Amino acid sequence: MATLRRVGSGHALGWLPAVVALACAALAGCGQAAASHTAAAGTTVCADAAHVDRLAISRTSTNPGHFTFPARVTVSAPRQARAVAHALCALPTMPSGTISCPADLGISYGLRFAAGGHRLPPVTVQATGCQRVSGLGRTRWTARSPAFWGVLGAAAGIHPASYQTFRGTIAS
Repeated sequence: MATLRRVGSGHALGWLPAVVALACAALAGCGQAAASHTAAAGTTVCADAAHVDRLAISRTSTNPGHFTFPARVTVSAPRQARAVAHALCALPTMPSGTISCPADLGISYGLRFAAGGHRLPPVTVQATGCQRVSGLGRTRWTARSPAFWGVLGAAAGIHPASYQTFRGTIAS
């Protein structure tokens, strides 16, 4: 049973423990719901690659250049979107230590996958420089996997496609 206490101007605080207990219970329930939502939202592309059914590709370039395809492409064919997800997940992890990379010309691709109507965390693929891939957990790279660009190009409807296609022609 709660004890009534009077403080200051004589307001009863006997209800305070009940309110605090109720608030804690509510927050605990919300915390569990938020945690499960965060866990679902935090699923990486590799953990859900078999269920990927859509892909949005967007190019970012800090240098003017010429590309043979639009800066934004949507892949609505599930098989093609899954092929890109699987190709990303098969990439080797970025080596540790010092490596020598070509010039970073500021061209990268944002890949937004969806699985069952839920958006997965974004993946960023550098098309120049060290060709890092982030957003899959451990950093991966495409520098030693030129076939990746062909898979991405096929999904985007770009035939033929290679690393050079996604790097573009940089204006002088």
